[in-house]
Amino acid sequence: MSRRTPAPEAAALPFTLPVRALLLSLLLGGAAATAVAQVQTPSDGAPPGTGRAAESAPASAPASPLARLLEQARGLIDGGQPDGAFRLLDASVADYGGEPAFDYLLGVAALDSGRPGQAVMALERVLINRPDLLQARAELARAYFAIHERENARREFETVAAQRIPDEARRVIGRYLDAIRRIDDAGRGKLTAALELEIGHDSNPNFGSAYDQWVLADGTAVTPLGISLPRNSSVFAGALALNWAAPMGGGWQWTAGGRASLRRHPSAHTLDQDQIDLSSGFAFRTGCHQLNMLAQFQHLQLDGAAFRNALGALVQWQCDLDARTQLGVFAQGFGLDFPDERARDARRTVLGLTFARVLDGARRPILLAGLHAGTESSRRGFDNLSHDLRGARAALSMGVGDAWRAFAALSFERRDFDGIEPFFGEARSDRQTELRVGAERPLQAGWSVAPALTFTRNRSTLEPNDFRRAQAGVTLRHRFR
Repeated sequence: MSRRTPAPEAAALPFTLPVRALLLSLLLGGAAATAVAQVQTPSDGAPPGTGRAAESAPASAPASPLARLLEQARGLIDGGQPDGAFRLLDASVADYGGEPAFDYLLGVAALDSGRPGQAVMALERVLINRPDLLQARAELARAYFAIHERENARREFETVAAQRIPDEARRVIGRYLDAIRRIDDAGRGKLTAALELEIGHDSNPNFGSAYDQWVLADGTAVTPLGISLPRNSSVFAGALALNWAAPMGGGWQWTAGGRASLRRHPSAHTLDQDQIDLSSGFAFRTGCHQLNMLAQFQHLQLDGAAFRNALGALVQWQCDLDARTQLGVFAQGFGLDFPDERARDARRTVLGLTFARVLDGARRPILLAGLHAGTESSRRGFDNLSHDLRGARAALSMGVGDAWRAFAALSFERRDFDGIEPFFGEARSDRQTELRVGAERPLQAGWSVAPALTFTRNRSTLEPNDFRRAQAGVTLRHRFR
């Protein structure tokens, strides 16, 4: 059985492309079998010694030149040599072009040898004389698909599918039609949206100190004010995200997106948050490589007042090493502005590596990992606010039954500050560890539910920055498509 190398678009099909013999065998039967017999028998206009009269000739009658040619071509095609069959038949186009049997085999040989344009011409000639020949129409649809004439391919596949054909043939054609729809969708701009609603509890939304007494640089012990100690509260949150992606041709895509969120703490209203995130940029893909370049902006408010603005850019390279493994590198730079606390204005730069792997197993586990390092430098010259940072993250998700998919993520970040903190007489150094566990289950009509627990421990050389935090919540998500 011969197989043709798929055209570039055909490579996107999620199945092995059915070859000529499969479609032919599926379409044979009933009326199709009669049509095949008609094509395999030359018409009345054939050269002497052929034609309908030959049907009644004795079995011992010598084969005509056309019959011998077609038999030789069929042998080459069935033997996996479609290129040889095409060359053999192409040399006789002047003699037999217009004969349905000849044109059909010429079209098949052309298509299987990677010449879809010539296959189209030969198969169109077949259908002029035999419009009811379903296997020729199916081959023509495949040829149209290979030369990217998807509308013509759709029309021919739908014409075949409308006939009485075996279920398996209908499924094969359905896969082609699905592939055409996916290709068409990929060529159009796409808007996606997501809505999130959350309810939960936060043991320390203000990052309150784990110590009820602080020791200053001169040895004086002080008791922190209540605002600096943990303040637990229930949490109500919501978010709406929109993203637009539009292909630009040549592997390029333009994206733009935004996310608006709010977080309310009934027992600590001064910590209520409103946040807006905007991004826009380009993505380029070729082979296994994908490059993303995004400009990003974030505005954060606390208790209704502007707290921080961040403006910067992200550049990320990713490569799909194989169907289950992805490797990436990213660079991120931001300018941080604090409207009411200009002393905290800073520049932040982070470089990182990412890794993702789909592991073996019936639960389809997925492993994610990453490393990052960077700096945050004070724009006002305060060394005690400038620091180096480095960290790592690992996450694992897998199916756990009844449509649930569970996950666990562990992250660590170390921050070492450059200067001495005046009030405490030493440089600040943080070691922050965070564990997050949860699960998500799809519901109906695009909704899903996701409970989660998060535990954070930041160990710091300065008592005010040493804290513990636990968060529990349930998120209801709806993805619009």
